[in-house]
Amino acid sequence: MKKYSLSLLAASVLVAGAAQAADDFSIGAGLDYMYSDMDGSAEGKDRNYSSNSLWTTYVDFRHPLLLVPNAVFQATDISSDASAFDNKLKTYDFALYYSPLELDTLTLNAGLNLRSYDGTLNHHHDYSNDTIMLYGAAETLIPGTDLGAFADMRVSHWDGDHSHDWRMGVSYVVFPDDILKLKLRAGYRNMRVNYTEDSVQLDQHLDNWFLGAELRY
Repeated sequence: MKKYSLSLLAASVLVAGAAQAADDFSIGAGLDYMYSDMDGSAEGKDRNYSSNSLWTTYVDFRHPLLLVPNAVFQATDISSDASAFDNKLKTYDFALYYSPLELDTLTLNAGLNLRSYDGTLNHHHDYSNDTIMLYGAAETLIPGTDLGAFADMRVSHWDGDHSHDWRMGVSYVVFPDDILKLKLRAGYRNMRVNYTEDSVQLDQHLDNWFLGAELRY
């Protein structure tokens, strides 16, 4: 009877631990939209760029496993066009990060980001390159509400690459008690693309307000 009770207790602890671990696993997918003007130079010339729609999609995976980093993947279309100039450019970011501070109302993340550039210049010159960027993020929740604030950044400053990509804003969780949570986001984003590879020279800057939404399970 004693062995049976101990076995039952051990099983209960394992089940409870597994349930808690399952609660700590989380995956989120989001979409941001920004209509932005661009300035800066391309191919050594200052350009009068047209305003473009900028779409960003991302997937963020978090877990409770020790020593194993969390991961976030992000894709952004930052194509640009001007007189006698057309540049189809997408960036793909893959960040591995840890959360050195994780509280109910505040989370801080830090890690490294691999950015891949994939572009086509003037319809015929394909180019691509990879670079390492520092990654950081913070998210806070206002106690007693479903309102929060967030910020994240990716930055590099070496080998002639002085690129950055940061955003900050506010969020609102529409259905906080549901398993699948919908979060609305709004904020400000600032990007600089400094690219000097494959005979392509870009030093472009864009910024504006953005709107977005995220689903998290």
